[in-house]
Amino acid sequence: MSLSPDLLSPRGIAIVGASGDITRFGGQTVRALNTSGYTGGVYPVNPKYGEIDGRRSYASVAAIDGPCDLAVIALPAAHVAGVVAECGRKGIGHAVVLGGGFREIGPEGERLEQEMLAAARAGGVRLIGPNCIGLVNVHANVVAAFGSLTRPPKLQPGGVSVAVQSGGFGMSVVIQAAMAGVGFRHVVATGSESDITMPELLDHYVDDPQTKVIFAYIEGVADGRALMAALDRALEAGKPVVVWKAGKTGQGARAAASHTANLTSTYAVYRAALRQCGVVEVSSAEQVVDFLVGQSGGSLQSAGMAQVAQPSWPARVARGRNVAIVTNTGGSAVVFADAADEARLVLAPLGEATQARLRELLPPLAAVGNPVDTTAGYPRPEHEASFRAAFETLLADPEVHQLCVLFGTIMGPSFALAARVLGEAAVRFDKPVFAVSAVPASISSVGHEFFAGAGIPLLSSPNRAAQVMGQLADFAQARARHAGTRAAPQMPASLAQHALPAGDVALDEHEGKALLRAAGIPVTADVRIPLDSPLLREGLGLAGTGADGERIPFPIALKLLSRDIAHKSDIGGVRLGIQDVAALAEAGRAMLARAREAVPGARLGGLLACPMVEGGIEAIVGVVDDETFGPVVALGLGGVFAETLKDVVFRIAPFGLDEAQSMVAELRGSALFDGQRGRPPADREALAEVLVQVSALAWSLRGRLSELDINPLIVRSRGEGVVAVDALLVLRGTARV
Repeated sequence: MSLSPDLLSPRGIAIVGASGDITRFGGQTVRALNTSGYTGGVYPVNPKYGEIDGRRSYASVAAIDGPCDLAVIALPAAHVAGVVAECGRKGIGHAVVLGGGFREIGPEGERLEQEMLAAARAGGVRLIGPNCIGLVNVHANVVAAFGSLTRPPKLQPGGVSVAVQSGGFGMSVVIQAAMAGVGFRHVVATGSESDITMPELLDHYVDDPQTKVIFAYIEGVADGRALMAALDRALEAGKPVVVWKAGKTGQGARAAASHTANLTSTYAVYRAALRQCGVVEVSSAEQVVDFLVGQSGGSLQSAGMAQVAQPSWPARVARGRNVAIVTNTGGSAVVFADAADEARLVLAPLGEATQARLRELLPPLAAVGNPVDTTAGYPRPEHEASFRAAFETLLADPEVHQLCVLFGTIMGPSFALAARVLGEAAVRFDKPVFAVSAVPASISSVGHEFFAGAGIPLLSSPNRAAQVMGQLADFAQARARHAGTRAAPQMPASLAQHALPAGDVALDEHEGKALLRAAGIPVTADVRIPLDSPLLREGLGLAGTGADGERIPFPIALKLLSRDIAHKSDIGGVRLGIQDVAALAEAGRAMLARAREAVPGARLGGLLACPMVEGGIEAIVGVVDDETFGPVVALGLGGVFAETLKDVVFRIAPFGLDEAQSMVAELRGSALFDGQRGRPPADREALAEVLVQVSALAWSLRGRLSELDINPLIVRSRGEGVVAVDALLVLRGTARV
């Protein structure tokens, strides 16, 4: 259900539980609305007062005598359900529930929350919260909140909309960004999200034409697929989403659960989902502020400056990872270059024509490679035209996708001159341009104002600028590969015809490999040996065939088949390197005897003769059914690397070939696939194709497939493909919804 515009742009606001003490929750809201410039109706509701902060106080919600779309409820939890029911009867379609005391405190709070939700659904009321500090619409001066959202600094209008699951902490980040010159559209603290969720709010921001960039602080969501759908829509719309995912560690996840009672999935899975959706993921307030400044053209030194007009949107788009640097101090260029490596940026190779033109324009001692070093003391007023032309020359070079100018500590008129001419050059091009200066606005205010007016982000250090420029390039690449990445790959018709057993069951290896084969995944050419095979009866003639007359492909690995013994090697259910029929018969009888002794009553399905697979690189491919995101595909290195490196990457199923190839490249040990010490390169392409098919299989069986483990998957030399050597699949009897 899409959110109504009335939530964030209400015609009137009721404050239920308003207080005559403007320092208390309800009183803060009334005072904030009185002083914010909000032009709608303000209706304090408290029968104890005739007037609150110059506004008539109403005895009840029913007594309100003007248009009203939103109620702010500042009451103890036990009274909230009744007020929500009143709002429904009055036709007030939205409420912000400020207080806590709901499911986060235990069973009694859970009961009160369910009563509140039942009242909301019966009356058609949508809820923000509970346990939140509220919301603001900066453009319309709506302040339906308490605490930091009602106090200075007053947020200035802009294109950034915010959704945070921790109001107090989220606002600390918002305030830092505001002090850096960032303007805002909406700020909503979602709290425990009993009703309106983070994905719904992000969806609303995507549809809001005045929202250009989104920042979300997330501790956890109940529906990971809904989150991904909203993030996908934002990527398609060209709206960058900056996400700070908290609760990454075991301790962090427990703290998040106790804080807002949100579900918190494994961080590695969240990270995969965010990456697939082109999110700019950050892990500090500084990173949030830097990116927002980079998108809005604010200044990290602009605290205390008059608000300047926000630049036009959309912001400039990075068309690649090549950057050019201009500096007047070599050290700052070295720092930038180090950070550029980490951000996967490339110092652009400048063309001969570009370098020749720079030699004409810059002082004789200037370096005209990349970085371009103009030398200390440059520019001066007499250099204005040549300095502008140098910037234009760099921006015109087709190999340059972004430009960063490192000003060091120049200040006063020189800094103002440099800022003006850079702004005049940048306006002629659509490439991102960044500036770096450690000099505060209090010393060089004119230069800062030039940068802000031109929409050129001014950051305080070279490494921070490089990080933002890398994030812009990442976002552009994510948009480029977005088309089709969420579409489910086609599954072979043979999978639809493949019958699955009923009930909760772990398939034995023969059954599991048959299912993989039906899904188009290469498996070893195994031979099943039934329990009644002459091979397994002492004294009978030996035959070298299996259940269906297939020849046994010696040498083999002999494996126990049983739905009740998933980890067969633990009880001696695997024997390698068997060379002939006699050795097979002896090993098979002993294996069955051990199984009957170790797991009495286990259902035995016979034995499996598997051809030995030599060479290649061992990989592990698995599927888990994550409680938040559903089917998730994992890829890791196998063999000795599985335990020592713990090198595993994840993606949310289903996905296409580009995403699969990025999984392989993301492994820390991915260089193994390129060939090492004379070994030929491995078949990365075939590995990626299998990952796509596994993701499609997982999606086709979503809800029923509890676990899939292909271990090992042998990746052969390039052109020779891959083969699944062992497989475990666990199915649920009833699909999880």
